[in-house]
Amino acid sequence: MRHGLRTVFGAAALLVTGSAGCSGGDGNPAVPAVPRASAPTVAPSPLPPDLTGAFDRTRTILTESLEQEAANVPGPQGLMLVEAWPDGAAYAWETPDQRLCSATVTSTTVRERICHSNPLDPPVASIRGVQAHFTLFTDGWVRVFSADHQEVTSATCGSTPVAVRRVGTVASGARTLYAVRFASYTKGSIGLSLSHDGTTSEAPFVIGELGDHTCTPTS
Repeated sequence: MRHGLRTVFGAAALLVTGSAGCSGGDGNPAVPAVPRASAPTVAPSPLPPDLTGAFDRTRTILTESLEQEAANVPGPQGLMLVEAWPDGAAYAWETPDQRLCSATVTSTTVRERICHSNPLDPPVASIRGVQAHFTLFTDGWVRVFSADHQEVTSATCGSTPVAVRRVGTVASGARTLYAVRFASYTKGSIGLSLSHDGTTSEAPFVIGELGDHTCTPTS
């Protein structure tokens, strides 16, 4: 099944600010998604040279492990990088039958891998919506979520900007995956600014119920 394992990597992703949220977390480069119309302004964001080795090693390890499980190989979008750090990386992907998967990979092994049991779970919102998907334990604490039929343009923890990574698009382009990273468990909600066809809106996203730090969206 080697033909089914293509990795998405290279230019461009979101956005926002490199400053940390209330937990002191920072972001890593995002990976480009399948092109969509009406996307927000993005800037090229190549992987820093010191993380290229980790990306290459972990991609190979994950690709080889997935060759043993035909049902969970990536679909057309390939493996989408969520975050890379010196001795590991985290990925997300959509299977050919539209189930979402994620994995955390070290320089020697796949530490954790999860795939949803059902396609398009949770269902794509009929109009617009924000959905939670995965919690990943990387060199920090990462929440992967999606925006349906809209794009995230910025996020805040209280009044502090939080870096958001645009991971890629799934569900035939209707759903865009994003990731936020904190240094440790964080509870509460972040505030999201969203864009859709020239209009803007605000929405909270619950990141957790337990943690050493708390985020509260500003009213």
